[in-house]
Amino acid sequence: MAINLNLKIILKALIITFLIVKNSLASTISGYEIKSLIEKWLEKQDVEANVNILESLRYPACEKDNIIINDISGNSKLIKVNCIGNNPWQFVVRNKVNKLKSKTKSKQLSDFYALKNFKEKGTIIKEKDLIIIKRKHSQRNVFILDKSDIVGKKLKKSMSSNQLFKRSNLQKDWLIKKNSVVKIINNKSFVTIKEDGLAMNDADYMDMIKVKNIKSGKIIVGYAKNEKKVILNAKQ
Repeated sequence: MAINLNLKIILKALIITFLIVKNSLASTISGYEIKSLIEKWLEKQDVEANVNILESLRYPACEKDNIIINDISGNSKLIKVNCIGNNPWQFVVRNKVNKLKSKTKSKQLSDFYALKNFKEKGTIIKEKDLIIIKRKHSQRNVFILDKSDIVGKKLKKSMSSNQLFKRSNLQKDWLIKKNSVVKIINNKSFVTIKEDGLAMNDADYMDMIKVKNIKSGKIIVGYAKNEKKVILNAKQ
């Protein structure tokens, strides 16, 4: 009988102890729960979290609405957790990573053009000679984006394969090219004289150009009006 009585007393004591511990645990918040709250808060701030809190640590229970989390360092390195409930408490934890997630989208890739194979100076570029290479596009880039600015042009210097095209790689597309046959226009009062000529140099619109009169052989100076016309007076 005495043994049974002692056993009952021990069991009763264990049950009471269990209830006390259970009640105590129910009225606390664990380090694990606090860590989860901090990580969620950092995620909302677009910051990578790497906080280390002893998960078995326990603080007086605090409603989530009464837990305030702040960045007291200004760079997410030190995070303050503050409970403003009936049993207030606070502490500071270090965030060891503090890497801001990139909010900017990577720059869009653009199509640039390069040679498929090596080409020598003076080669006329055809569409079949080109390949596309994707690169990030910036306002500072000097490479050609429009294929029509390459096809049909002559190389100013030899180029290797996979080399992106710059305008400096191509001969200038002159309005009138050297050795082109042009029409020399000379307006005199009410008379317009037209004669065939040979361009002695390259020229853009209204650039000065030397032209050889094919009939007389005389070299005169005029202005490039269009790809077939040279005028002797710039005011024409």
